[in-house]
Amino acid sequence: MEEITTRRDGTVDVVEVLGELDLSNVHALHQALKADLSDQTTSCLLDLFSHLSFLDSSVVKAMIRWSTDAQLSERESLAIVVGKDTPAERLFELVGLTTRLPIFQARDAATALVEGQRARTQRTLEWLTDAELTTARSDAQAAPDLATRQLDDITEEEHRRREPPR
Repeated sequence: MEEITTRRDGTVDVVEVLGELDLSNVHALHQALKADLSDQTTSCLLDLFSHLSFLDSSVVKAMIRWSTDAQLSERESLAIVVGKDTPAERLFELVGLTTRLPIFQARDAATALVEGQRARTQRTLEWLTDAELTTARSDAQAAPDLATRQLDDITEEEHRRREPPR
């Protein structure tokens, strides 16, 4: 028997799962996440360690789906807390998703959620994904090159305008 509770902590909704979560009841988790993530002003901290005693691969599938939805929303609106050496951490580690999903061992992940409510361009670098950090590096490296090319083009145009017509 599972129970899913939701409470608000500032601008973060905290969803806790008590008991077991599997294919027979994962729909309740979907409903809770759908309700919490539909509000564009809040983020969701999903606690899969405090009171969860069992989970199966249907939860993994649900986390992939909701993590993807959160990323597409242009804000980091979901953090999954699995604890340390828990069934949830072991399952996500086993399937290789601990570094690919917004998975954290401790509840201080809520700090990331508050930062994640800001526009991506306004976030501190520590909250960017690896891919976003790589893109930011490329953009920063390209900016001086672009400025140099633009200055060269301006100088060339100024020089062309000073030459007498032929």
